Amino acid sequence: LELLHFFTTTTSLTLSNLPEQQRLWQQVVPKIAFSHAFLLRSILALSAIHLGRLYVERRSTLCPVATLHHTAGVILFRTAMPSITPENCDACFAFSTLLVIYAWSSSCQTGDLFFVDSSKTDGGTVEWVSLLRGCHNLLQLACTWLKNGPLRSLLLLQIEESWSAVPDPDSNSKFRSLAALWDKSRTHLKAEEADALDEALTFLIEVHAFLSLRDQAIDEVGTTLSWPIRVRDSYIAMVSQQKPEALVVLAHYCLLLNKIDHFWFMAGMSRCLLQTVHRTLGAEWESWIAWPLQ
Repeated sequence: LELLHFFTTTTSLTLSNLPEQQRLWQQVVPKIAFSHAFLLRSILALSAIHLGRLYVERRSTLCPVATLHHTAGVILFRTAMPSITPENCDACFAFSTLLVIYAWSSSCQTGDLFFVDSSKTDGGTVEWVSLLRGCHNLLQLACTWLKNGPLRSLLLLQIEESWSAVPDPDSNSKFRSLAALWDKSRTHLKAEEADALDEALTFLIEVHAFLSLRDQAIDEVGTTLSWPIRVRDSYIAMVSQQKPEALVVLAHYCLLLNKIDHFWFMAGMSRCLLQTVHRTLGAEWESWIAWPLQ
């Protein structure tokens, strides 16, 4: 009960910078969760993590509680997800969003947001990236239901319909210069890999420009989250394989993450991810990530 109360009175109001989305997290999502145990578990897990972040003296007891609820939620969710319906699509959508926020907030500031640091293991993609992208693909099937459902305002519709934000010339030039890395005359990459890098870079420029808009209210977290959803599977595979070209692009994603550093669940993560990428690439690639390093 304490965790549910804390979510509705505190945590829910920290998940977005937009008042309407805050209202949905505070009032509508908990109501949906009462009919879907996996979503309720996810709410309790994130609430426990948030409480532990605010009350350090309770962290050692709250972290295991968070892990327990999160694990139970994921197991229940995997059962529900293959048969997405008008009845459970909103719960699945809310869960997939909370899943990512939980992954970020419980990452222990290691920077392991996209791949496992090779200094600790043999590498690989962290589970939340695969799960998020799988969720998104399945939720595409429920897009019509979601657009007409109670959580419509949480969707990225307004972002995807407004990608016409014009990047400032200086930033655009810096981003575009990265494409020289996979120019045909100097690269060993396959054509499909180069195309995936081009597309990831284009999406990065679009999201960066959208986040820089000053004349309209932007869903900062949702916009930033859209990039790892939109990039190709082959780009994510290159990150998992720690191919330098893909990691250089990922380092520039830290410029976007830095824009949402004021959210408690993202605090310090742009810096930690950049440090992990920097360490993985080594000094020889430093000139290619000079902008985010600044």
